[in-house]
Amino acid sequence: MVRSGSPVAGDAEHALSARATRAGERAALAPPAFDDPAGQLSRAGELEVRVRAMEALLCAGVPFMVAGAYAFFAYTGIFRDTKDLDVMLDEREVPAAFRALERAGFATELIDPLWIGKAYAGDRFIDLIFSSSNGLAVVDGGWFEHARPATILGHSCLIAPVEEIIFTKAFVDERERYDGADVNHLIYACGDEMDWERLLARFGPYWEVLFAHLTLYRFVYPGARSRVPGWLIDELCRRTLEQMRAGDAPLRVCRGNLISRRQYAHDYEKLGLVAGPPGAAPEAARGALGRKRRRSAAGRPRLGNLGNLGNLGKERPGRDGAPGDAEEPGVEVEAARVRKPGP
Repeated sequence: MVRSGSPVAGDAEHALSARATRAGERAALAPPAFDDPAGQLSRAGELEVRVRAMEALLCAGVPFMVAGAYAFFAYTGIFRDTKDLDVMLDEREVPAAFRALERAGFATELIDPLWIGKAYAGDRFIDLIFSSSNGLAVVDGGWFEHARPATILGHSCLIAPVEEIIFTKAFVDERERYDGADVNHLIYACGDEMDWERLLARFGPYWEVLFAHLTLYRFVYPGARSRVPGWLIDELCRRTLEQMRAGDAPLRVCRGNLISRRQYAHDYEKLGLVAGPPGAAPEAARGALGRKRRRSAAGRPRLGNLGNLGNLGKERPGRDGAPGDAEEPGVEVEAARVRKPGP
């Protein structure tokens, strides 16, 4: 049986060859050997802090996933120097995580009750993330159900699912940081094996953000457009045409606050537009997110290079649900009840 998003069913030989080629591409992108002992020693303290934090959480039994540069390398083979460790966890686990890290000598702080805390060891730190800064990508059971096993810094743990990483990164559209290239690399590396129905359900009423990124992906990788399933492009085009025929939304809404914390301040402060709120996914989307997948762990495809990530940071160069419905008027009407975003 061919999963949604896989290559054409009748072309199995081509599909296997393509997957082998992409595996080779990812292997070729492994971090180069680092031959500067002084530089390596200068980073030993950073790695020790990350290892100590992971050991504290593992020993305390706190459920967590690794995200950030480590997960990005696992899925794409692209090395990115990182100054910290990003840990994803359920908000309810934050107090237990803080206690475990404090016992290991860290100082902890809840930076923003909406989405992030930190654990410090001197000037080095660990991020504990339980949502996204816009409040949309809340870590829930689905993250853990679809997380992938990996070995990071010598420890077996989970990394965040590629679908949730894309969902989070798709809304990062600041002047100083834009994660669209990361989204493109993740689709290129993992698109044939991703659960696209679940990803669409994650976006819910904000499917236009996904469509924008998929359009950019098709531009960047014209020779790999098929890694995004045709049914998804058809569905998003259908929604776009339906929305176009319906005309403008009835309210003066600006949802720029969901993709940038600062760049749309003028629209709210000077033009009087109303901010778009984070909203619950529609019923169809919740069904797709909540159902238990029936594939066994043994049958689950490996996405990217999930083997040994212990060298990352030591080296430097440097499905089963239906797609959500088209946006309903209620999504935009609800925006009227939200305050203007903070600075």
